[in-house]
Formats: sequence, structure tokens, C-alpha cells
Amino acid sequence: MLPPYAALALILSFTSLALAADQPHPAITSSTQLSQMHDAIEGLSGPNASTADLQQAARQLDAGLDWLNANRERMNGSPTLLNERVNLQLARAEIHARLGRKDEALAALEDMQTLVWLPQLRRALREAPGFASLREEPRFKAVLATAYVPERAMQTKALATIYKEALSLEERVAGLSLFWAEARHGFAHFDNVPALNWDKVYMEYLSKVITARDTREYYRIMLQLAPLLRDGHTNIYPPRELMAEFFSKPPLDTALAAGTVYVRGVHSAGLAARVQVGDEIVSIDGLPVTQYAEQHVAPFASYSSPQDREVRLYTHQLLAGAAEKAVRLGLRGKDGALREESLARSGWTDWQAPAPFSFRMLAGGVAYVDIRHLESDAILESFRNALPQIMQARALILDLRHNGGGNGEDGLRILGHLSAQPIPVATSYARIDSAVARASSGSYFHWLPIGGGEPYRHAQKHPFTGPVAVLTGPQTYSAAEDMVLSFRAMQRGVTVGAATGGSTGQALHFPLPGGGNARICVKRDLLPDGGKFVGLGIAPQIEVHATLADVRAGRDPVLERALQAVSQ
Repeated sequence: MLPPYAALALILSFTSLALAADQPHPAITSSTQLSQMHDAIEGLSGPNASTADLQQAARQLDAGLDWLNANRERMNGSPTLLNERVNLQLARAEIHARLGRKDEALAALEDMQTLVWLPQLRRALREAPGFASLREEPRFKAVLATAYVPERAMQTKALATIYKEALSLEERVAGLSLFWAEARHGFAHFDNVPALNWDKVYMEYLSKVITARDTREYYRIMLQLAPLLRDGHTNIYPPRELMAEFFSKPPLDTALAAGTVYVRGVHSAGLAARVQVGDEIVSIDGLPVTQYAEQHVAPFASYSSPQDREVRLYTHQLLAGAAEKAVRLGLRGKDGALREESLARSGWTDWQAPAPFSFRMLAGGVAYVDIRHLESDAILESFRNALPQIMQARALILDLRHNGGGNGEDGLRILGHLSAQPIPVATSYARIDSAVARASSGSYFHWLPIGGGEPYRHAQKHPFTGPVAVLTGPQTYSAAEDMVLSFRAMQRGVTVGAATGGSTGQALHFPLPGGGNARICVKRDLLPDGGKFVGLGIAPQIEVHATLADVRAGRDPVLERALQAVSQ
């Protein structure tokens, strides 16, 4: 999600603020009328507008601004109304410029900048024909310069140095300082780490990065910094040149169930002869598997909830390491016999990842859809291609157990095929920290609503009406988790499985020295009813967990229970 003011209509159009010539100009008396004004006055400020048309549009804009000025206290507490004032002043500036009223036009632009400094304005002001008469005016140039201030003040490109074997002391300290400062001023979930002293962390890591011998060691230190914030959408990533050093792994899928770590999937035909689904992992590189995970994986794992931590340690990152270093696994097979396998972390040419989308019909006329991510238009297209069969099915099971997220809009579009009603969504907030308030009253966080809360409205008039079950688990993450919370709020069916990962939001991305990059979660999402789920997860209505015995027997108890639920 963009910052509140980045969604301003002023970036989109200069021709949407006009009033039909034969309409009167009643005073604006409500925010509803203000919103309707954009549609009601379309046409008059187009490129062929007459002087009378432009004058009429200017009067209507003045009416809107008069209402906002009369409701200034209300406006100051509403991002939407603040955006409206900026939009109206920008449109008013263009119309006055076209009417030859330079002073009025410049005053409108300057008034607009009392509310927002927006870098995107520069291109619009430089290129929009309506402002041509102002471009040599010193006051206009000052407006352009002010619009550039946020980019110049928050510029991080100077720190985005290229990869080299050893970073300078200045680069190492600057990278740490940037991540620490961005988190300090924007991180949305400090309440999930109440005991964390972020300033103390900075001092401790300062000494560490100062003594780092090379870029590899520097990023090994930095990769342990982000996990201290306990958030799955807050991470540090090494340069591309070092990715294989940290994240190479054999083509195995592992998991933890009831205290036992086991092989859940083998994604290489060449490896399948040596390692089988259901093999228990007893040790890694000579250490008991849980000890290995705590010592060698946990320090590098960014997670939001206990179940998310379990997945990070025993599924996503358990076998990750340097590409050139094999990993030794102590395995116990179904027969109880122990053996050891040394597996390369690289060089596997027959890696076969699970399909991101699959559909099949189950017994009893139940449609089953497995969606592994929401990161491409192909997923939504695949779902729509399966719709004719889904619509004929008696029931639907939607499997999101391994869905790591992506585009939340696509998740809502899929849910739109399950109900004709508007779909509830999360409520979203941004941290607003005022230095003035800190100076006078001490530190506090002010949470500003930035969107969400309003149901998602769609055009599906003939949705699927049969029973629906959604399968969830700790790998149900981000946009997929948003999808689950909306499904629950729709009261459209049941959720079956385990709690979701408990992590969603909007990440602020920025580069780090040496080619690395980072992200920090800066948006706070709550359930539609205001409840908290980040750091907790969303519990299923029917809880079911697979055991090692289930895996070895080829059973899926979560899917079996969902079939029972939609058949009742």
C-alpha cells in the first residue's frame, strides 16, 4: 500500500474537475457532496474549455474549499479530506493559470504545499499544459524545489554501493545505521517485542559491523539483526553474489510434527532413491536436529509467531547453507534403521517444484483447488479457467496451506466468486510520529487509518453457492492470510487445519551497501472487527494436524476432515 498522500487524484488527472455549464453552484454541505463533485463537474476543464467554463469550474472548486475550511478540525483528522483539499487546490491552480491569474494560481500551489510535499508533483507540474504560463516564475520554481525535498532528504541511493569483497568502515556503519533508523521511525510491530531495546541493539551491532573482516562476514552479522524485531515481513537480504553462500539447499521439503522432524517432500528423481518421504531427520552435521536448528538456523530466522518460527526453522531454512558445502543428514527410515546421507546443496538439475496451482475433482462432486501463491496473473487466470467445473461442483475446498502470499487483490477476486456480497477486509494503520509532540509531551505513537475497513465490492452476481472449506496452516502467509481473514469475516464456510503464520502488512524496501537490500514492515493490519492477528495467526475453526504416521501412510487428515465438513 502506498503512503496516504501518494494515492492523490492529482497525479491521475487534471480534467476531472468541472461542472456542467447549465447547473447551479450550490454550496457544498457534506463530504458526500464533496466526493460527488468530481463526477458532477466532469467536462468543463478539458483542453477546449471556454473561459466561462473555467470560471464556473473555479467557483465550484471554491465551494468545495469553503466547506473544507469550515470543517478544518474534521479535515485535519481525515486523510481522505486532506487529500481532497490538496486535489482541489491543484485543480484550482491549473484553472487560474489557464485564466491568466498567475498570482491566484501560485497561491493555490503554495497553499497545497502547506499540507503535502509530493515528489510525483514535479513531473505533473512540468508537463501539464495548463501550467505552461507559470514555469518561468520564481514562485513556481520554488514549488518544484519544495516538491523534491522528500526525495532529497530521504535519499538512500548514495548508500546503494556495488558489491565488493570488502566494504569500507563507512559503508558498514551506514548500512547498519540506515536499517536501525528506518525501523526506529517506521516499524509497525514493536508491541510484539516489548522487551527489545532498539537503541541498545544498535550499539551492540555497531561494534560487530566495525570488526567485520569482509562483506560475507558483514552480511552474516546483518542477517541476524532483522530477526530481533520478530516480524516475517522485516528482513535483510545479502547481495546477489552471496545468496548461494547463505541460502543453497538440497531439493527436500522438511517439517516438524509432534516434536519429530521429517522429510515431507522430495523434489528430485535423483534424490528420491536415497531419501524418502517419511524419513525422520535425527541429526544434521553431527548435531541433534533440534540443537542444530537452534544454533545454526534460529539466529537468522525472521518470524512473527511461534508457528511461523517453527516453519522457518524446520521447513524453510533448516537445510540452507553454503552451496559448496554438503549437508550430512542422520535419517531413520520407516523400518527404524539409522543411516547417514551427505547431500549436495547445489548442482541438482532435476529439481521439480510443486505446481503453483492445481485443480481436481474429488469423490462426491467436491472441487479441490490448491493455490501455492498469489504472485502472478496466471494464478487468477487458472482459477477462472476452473470455474465452469467449480460452479457445477457440490462443494469446494480451497487449500491455502502452502500459500506464501503475493497480490492481495487477487485473493479478493477469488473470494468474489464465492459470494455476491461485499467482502470484509483488514483495517490498516500507519505510525505517525510527531517530533513536535515528542518535544512537548514525550514519545508516543499515533496510529493513522490509511485504508482498509471498507468492504471489497465486486461484480460477481452469480457466485458459487455450495459449501466451502479453506485449509490453513502456518505457511498461510501475507496476502493469503488476508484472504483467510476475509473468508472468516464473510461467514461463507469453515477453515480447517492449523493457525496461519501471523504476518502481513506493507514492507518498505531500501538498498544496503554492497548490493544487499532490506525491508521493514510499516503497515499495521487488524481484523475487520479490530482484533489482532499479526504475531498470533488466525486459528482454524476445525483444528487438525498431520502426524509422521499420516505422512508415511500417505494420508492427509486435514483434507479428509474438510471433506467431512463440506459433506455434512
